[in-house]
Amino acid sequence: MVREAKTGNTFLFVVMFLSVTQAVVGQFIGHGVPLFLRAAGQPSYVIGLVYLAAIPYVLRVAWSPLVDRYGFMSLGHYRSWLVFGQAVFVAFLVLLSFIPIDGLHLILLVLVFSLMLSLAMQDAATSALMVRGLAAEKRARGSAFRAVGAGLAGAIVGAGTIYLFADFGWQPVILTLAAISACGFCAVLCLKLDLGWSHDGPPPTYSLIFSVFRSQKARSLFVIKMFVGIGLALTYGFKAIVLIDAGLSTADAALVGLVLGNIAGLGAALAIRPFVDRFGGFAVLAAIGVTVSFYCLIFAVQFSDGLEPAETVIYVLIANALTFAALPPSRSILMGLCDKSKAATDFAAFVSLEGVVLLLCAGAGAALSDVVGIHVLLAIAALGSFVGAVFALRAATRNRISSEEFV
Repeated sequence: MVREAKTGNTFLFVVMFLSVTQAVVGQFIGHGVPLFLRAAGQPSYVIGLVYLAAIPYVLRVAWSPLVDRYGFMSLGHYRSWLVFGQAVFVAFLVLLSFIPIDGLHLILLVLVFSLMLSLAMQDAATSALMVRGLAAEKRARGSAFRAVGAGLAGAIVGAGTIYLFADFGWQPVILTLAAISACGFCAVLCLKLDLGWSHDGPPPTYSLIFSVFRSQKARSLFVIKMFVGIGLALTYGFKAIVLIDAGLSTADAALVGLVLGNIAGLGAALAIRPFVDRFGGFAVLAAIGVTVSFYCLIFAVQFSDGLEPAETVIYVLIANALTFAALPPSRSILMGLCDKSKAATDFAAFVSLEGVVLLLCAGAGAALSDVVGIHVLLAIAALGSFVGAVFALRAATRNRISSEEFV
């Protein structure tokens, strides 16, 4: 029998811890590496290639059926993937520390690719644990806790590594991250997680990999996330560029983008969760879409005259808050659509397609920012996010009417 969902708060803190152990690597690849590249004088297209090298993470639907199908029950089906992934983190971070930041782009991109592949495996396993381990009423809270874990990881990467060690160079920062991952490896070994859980149900096949999209609700959520997320994806791609170009040092940019930004983000994730419980995920996504649209318009005007440090810092902090705020409503809806016997596959199928589109948008935005201009791209994103808000409002209205008819 499939294990019944947990309802205790202890599991929520376990989810948060797992998010921290994984996100320290993801946050550094997404934010730290671009900062070091830009500070070393690398052109924007190289930063765009780093985002594209993260494709294994957003394509984790390709690996998720393996995570659902295989695992060592003696370690815990999904726990075994987490143990293996943390070991890979340590090994590849040590290798990355020997790659000079001002050269050998191909080797750096290969290592980034490999690290993100390992992160994809761990993320799929963690998502499956959430689907199987959280009761319906805990899903929005679980998503918020996971976002908080990512925020804490950003603080660790920004303040605990880059800000403290950036003046000493690239290698000390990477080796510090490797040491943090080694501590995470030891901690995961001590957690029981799904040790002793049964794993019944037919193993997922690749022919059913996108079966979650048979649901109209899943298709609606995907379209909404694509449009609402355009502005957030472009902002993600611009972050390192605007901070460095505004005159901030690598250490100060890390402090703003990873520490202060993630504090703003985790605060937003926790603040938005009660509204998800009260009004529903689609209604909250509609409000976020409108906010993102106005945000993009305002900064399109501000950046048309150049970059100033103060307004750039505000831009990054708001971007982080909105990105984190979008997680509890969308992920709580998604968890309710996943089949527990193939939880990793269903969850990853959705977020992989979502991630591919948004990462390509971020990479293209970063690559084109020197040519087209950030203010032009933000103006285009504002329109897309507003369209997403309209779709989200329609979905919220349909869900409310369906609920009333059911009652």
